[in-house]
Amino acid sequence: MIARIASLFCGLTCSLIVAGCTRSDVPDPADLVLSNAYVYTVDDSRSVAEAVAIRGDTIVFVGSAADAAAYIGDDTDVRDMAGAMVMPGLHDMHIHALGIVEPDMCDLDSEALSLEQMVPVLQGCLEKYDIAAGDWLIVLQWAFSRGNQTSENLPNIRAALDAVSTEHPIFLWGDDGHHGAANSVAFANARNGQGDVVGISAATLETDFAEFKPMIAVDARGEPTGGVNEDARMLIRPNFFEDMLGMGGAAENTMPRVAAKLAANGITSIQDAIVSPESLAAYEWLQESGQMTFRLKAAMIEPESESIDAIDAHLAFLKELRAKHEGSELIRVNAVKLFADGVLEGNPLSSPPTLPVAAMLENFKQPIFGGNIDDGTFGIKGYVDQGRDVCKSVQADPKSFSTADRVGEFESEYGFYPQQCIPTSGILEHDEAFIRAYIRKATEAGFHVHVHALSDKAVRIAVDEFGKVKDIADKQNLTQSLAHVQIAHPDDQKRIGELGVSVVFTFVWTTPSIQYEMMVAPFIDELSGTEDLYNLDNYYMKNVYPAKSIQQFGGVLVNGSDAPVGSRDPMPFASLQQSIYRSNGENVMNAEERIDIHSAIAAFTRNGAKLFGHADRLGTIETGKVADIIAINQNLVELADSGEVSRIGETEVLLTVFNGKVVYPQAADD
Repeated sequence: MIARIASLFCGLTCSLIVAGCTRSDVPDPADLVLSNAYVYTVDDSRSVAEAVAIRGDTIVFVGSAADAAAYIGDDTDVRDMAGAMVMPGLHDMHIHALGIVEPDMCDLDSEALSLEQMVPVLQGCLEKYDIAAGDWLIVLQWAFSRGNQTSENLPNIRAALDAVSTEHPIFLWGDDGHHGAANSVAFANARNGQGDVVGISAATLETDFAEFKPMIAVDARGEPTGGVNEDARMLIRPNFFEDMLGMGGAAENTMPRVAAKLAANGITSIQDAIVSPESLAAYEWLQESGQMTFRLKAAMIEPESESIDAIDAHLAFLKELRAKHEGSELIRVNAVKLFADGVLEGNPLSSPPTLPVAAMLENFKQPIFGGNIDDGTFGIKGYVDQGRDVCKSVQADPKSFSTADRVGEFESEYGFYPQQCIPTSGILEHDEAFIRAYIRKATEAGFHVHVHALSDKAVRIAVDEFGKVKDIADKQNLTQSLAHVQIAHPDDQKRIGELGVSVVFTFVWTTPSIQYEMMVAPFIDELSGTEDLYNLDNYYMKNVYPAKSIQQFGGVLVNGSDAPVGSRDPMPFASLQQSIYRSNGENVMNAEERIDIHSAIAAFTRNGAKLFGHADRLGTIETGKVADIIAINQNLVELADSGEVSRIGETEVLLTVFNGKVVYPQAADD
């Protein structure tokens, strides 16, 4: 009735009031109208409207609720949003989407457990999944950076996993995608480069596995204590993609759940940051099934070989995949992913402390930890002076200080371990020459290059090479991006801005955590204690996740959840909150790097669209653009303006429209 009255009124207005007006001035009815809303368009002027009309997959009207009435016909789906906030669909430009749904296997769900608590939980997995002796127990989402407190009986993670079973090889995948842990059976089964089973031990770490030594946690005698990072994990369990990233399941079982979860989170465009031919096939299946609720930019996996000579053949293969999907509406195979480094977490609870892996511009500090976690006395007791005479002796002849007796005597006399005398600044994921060559060759081949760079050295190398190939990228209208940027030297922050590079921050990682900061900051700065962790005079805290600085220099801020890293839930609104809050309510992770609410929303919408390469069609709510739109239960702008930023993370999606169709919530018969 309302639609017919509105149509009649428009017709009367046209014929009786406006001279020369014809019925062609009356718009065709829309398929969907969202009215009585706070429509935050994210356009250039950040304009706010009351209503949106959609016909087919296109936005045909943005404006007042009164004017939207002209687009309402007999068959129009009209939704009164009761003042809810409506905004563009979210872009998650660094996600491993196949891993966001839980597989049917042992999963610790990122719960912080002490080693004593972990043992019975994992024994329960052995029983639940009826794993036969000799078969693997694979454990997902191990919270490597929280919990894991040792005990007298369980001095390290290897001892804990041995307590679970000495009949099963056990492997834990850290919830960050870079850490892992194994028991003695698993370590004993490790194969060397020739395929021989030699096991990982103090002896083989000096021979067969010498190149992996920085990635394997060891005790004072050099024996593995269970922790394995980065590529060292593949020596024990090479099934990373199948296990951690969910690439082992059947597409028909996994992919509809992926689509549903993204839609429920309001995510309508993604960049999957590690896509193999196998996982690409799963996305293809989803598109062909008609159940795809998002657009995909596939950042294809690196070549298996680290030889520069292998790059050309790898890119030739990727060109074939790109051409195959040239006409695809929802899938673009036009990006590559490159790991420049690993991660920056050390382990203060091991003896000696395990150093971070990722390469820094300066050498790591060597903190001396002491005290007890249970009674709150654990902390930084001092630092090793690597310039003292005894350390110079170790540096000159480290083998003389490697026997168990000598290590024990040394630690008793000096209060630290001989290994802590050896200067190190971490390692890159690949040789610098390979990193530079891959960026250049991929850019020349017309691929967007997306580089994982957490540490300042990796950031510097990637940004320097981005600068060298910028003209090539610009001529092909290619974007360049960095992922994470946990720490960047001020000079490189400026250079990122000058080049207009996109930085995909996982903003939820800016939530302070003393336990986490203790795994990183004491190895980069000499701190007086935990009270010094958030001191802006320190290099790490001053330059950690430097979002505001990069933005001010001209860099483009973009959101990327990295799910299932940290959590299987992409948590878009928790991340958006932390981009402008950077606090846990008690500590703040450098308030100077907070961005404002409008910049934050742009990072999740229009900036992501720019990085994706479809900003001309998506990322804002404007007439003529594709209708990827969401409605949420809280007004983000009002919450920020009223000082209620800490509530933003509670936001829930009410409605997700993809390509003009409502995909969340799904109709009962869908």
